[in-house]
Amino acid sequence: MPKTTTPKSYLDKSPNYFISVNNLNSYNGLSKEQRAMQELQNLLAEEMADTKKLIIAYAITLGPLAVCLICCMCSYLMAFTRNLKAHAGSPLLPLITHSYRTLKFNYISFFMFGICAGISMSMGNLFLGQIFLQMFVIFALAITWYVAMYQIIISIIFIHRFINSRQSPELRGILTRKNVIVLMIIVFLLVIFKDIGMVVWMVVLMIGGGFNMGTIFTFTMYYSMIYITHQILLFIATIFQFCISEEPKTHSEYCVVTHTKYIGLVKMILGIICFASYLLNFETTIASTLFFGIDIFLVPVVIQITEIRANPNVITPTEIQKEPLKV
Repeated sequence: MPKTTTPKSYLDKSPNYFISVNNLNSYNGLSKEQRAMQELQNLLAEEMADTKKLIIAYAITLGPLAVCLICCMCSYLMAFTRNLKAHAGSPLLPLITHSYRTLKFNYISFFMFGICAGISMSMGNLFLGQIFLQMFVIFALAITWYVAMYQIIISIIFIHRFINSRQSPELRGILTRKNVIVLMIIVFLLVIFKDIGMVVWMVVLMIGGGFNMGTIFTFTMYYSMIYITHQILLFIATIFQFCISEEPKTHSEYCVVTHTKYIGLVKMILGIICFASYLLNFETTIASTLFFGIDIFLVPVVIQITEIRANPNVITPTEIQKEPLKV
């Protein structure tokens, strides 16, 4: 007879059935309850192994980005103040200042409450630790909304820039500050209501008793499809930027073009790695988690480095006085 090996536990493809199945030969002599317990132990062992891999992957990739974000914060704040005159007349000023306030307040608060929550819980003060942890989650949610909103907005703006560059000067549309503000409000509301709608749907299912493992599968697929959709929008905007021969006309436009290029290129590389991992069925959990989770630190770090390295030539207007010609 051919030599056989016991396969690893795997999840049934049906979304409503997430019980792992093993070779029954390994459970000869065990009762039904013992088999179920063994299956559960195997499943938990696999989950623990995947969790350890995720923690290591996050520590390797997101750890340096988080350290870079903290180290560059003071330099970014000073650089933004120094370059503020160059941003003054740009229609992109609302987007630039919103990013500045988010990095200055939300990210700093995010780190502070996270550190305080860890210290409080390690000292045994669970009540205070829970308060800090709740604030940490609130700022994490606000940052997640900002990151999603920012990527969608810069994608739309620079797809519009590409289309404009292909038009004659007479037919080109002018992007105004009012357009940017309206776009920010619309995208921000869409991002928020997307999460609110999903939470309401899950609460209704829990109350009605219809919540099961298939609901989690639907929840995961819902967010994955939405995320991939606006990432494709970012990829299109990134490709279009390399097809535009015109140089950015303002410092703000230069900064946001740079953000689009670098964020888009990094996400393209991670997307290719993630796609290849699924094709090869190799470390899919780590690859997909990095692709979906790196934005929270990648976006602010790119914004910081771009502003720090920028050196806009700001021309200060001077008043010209007419004097009579002396003969």
